[in-house]
Amino acid sequence: MRLLFVEDDAEFAQQLSRILKQHYTVDMATDGETAWEWLQLVNYDAVILDVMLPKLNGVQLCQRIRAAGQQIPILLLTGQSTIDDRIVGLDAGADDYLIKPVGFQEVLARLRALLRRSPTISPSRLEWGNLQLDPERHRATFEGKTIALTLKEYLLLKLFLRRGDWVHKHTAILEQLWNLDCDLPSEEAVRAHVKGLRRKLKAVGAGELIETVYGVGYRLNSAYLTPARSQQATVLIVSEPENAALMTQLLEPCGLSIAVSIEPAALLKTLDLTQPNLLILAADAVGLSRMMLCQVVRRDRRWNWLPIVLVMATTDPEVINQGFAAGADDFIHDPVIPTELTNRVLNRLERVRQLHKRFHAG
Repeated sequence: MRLLFVEDDAEFAQQLSRILKQHYTVDMATDGETAWEWLQLVNYDAVILDVMLPKLNGVQLCQRIRAAGQQIPILLLTGQSTIDDRIVGLDAGADDYLIKPVGFQEVLARLRALLRRSPTISPSRLEWGNLQLDPERHRATFEGKTIALTLKEYLLLKLFLRRGDWVHKHTAILEQLWNLDCDLPSEEAVRAHVKGLRRKLKAVGAGELIETVYGVGYRLNSAYLTPARSQQATVLIVSEPENAALMTQLLEPCGLSIAVSIEPAALLKTLDLTQPNLLILAADAVGLSRMMLCQVVRRDRRWNWLPIVLVMATTDPEVINQGFAAGADDFIHDPVIPTELTNRVLNRLERVRQLHKRFHAG
């Protein structure tokens, strides 16, 4: 596997790259613009990205990668430890983050978790029911009818299609679509472009495709999906009642179907009953820790593919590494941060959806 490691601290870059090269092929860049050029030339399996970079910082580069439709896993390294800083990174499209100083073994553990089930090839075509967007030809169609779009309208539609189940905030749209122009207009500019895009969609019979979530942003209308595609993803939460109720309250508005179990010991039976797309483990069973439950799932042939998110009240890197070694795909600190929970769950579900799409496409 081939990684792109972007870091301007020469000493730290040399130390970490030496460890990474024991397991992967590693290309190095010291600024965001050089990294972007490399990303246009090479199909990487993952990117490790420092936040504080010259020319184009890590968050801006992350936004540029996602705006281009690339689904490559991104691990952010940051010296900024506030909750807001972490949320900014996740909102920009990062899959995970680590706060410096980092343990090299933890970096490897997080990478293994990101790479375990991450599709690294972007889909050749983005679809939402009868709406199709072909990135290679820069062409959008609805029911076979071509939609003539401006560049910003095209990028806006591409952003919506890339994560159709998400509610896209005005601020996030601004940061992802205007970073290439090096300016940041007001939210009114977003509304104007959405209005223009809606007008052109209406002309081909898709006038209600973009929904407004008042006070938040926009999302795609699920009524335009085929029945098989419009099914909700199911998340199984194994937790104490109070914590489960909080996570349910946070995740249901994202369009997810939530199943809750307060009996960790009956985990496999619950999986068979609920058939989830993702598992959140936030409670131990009698005699079985969350990590042991994670191993139980990984050893079961019916469920060893299932994405698992561990929720634990620890910041000990060694314990977190043990969780990844047990088979977890992601880790969230308890008490949960609302935006972090929704971003991590939606990011993981999107990767599973893309992987399934590639598999069924042949």
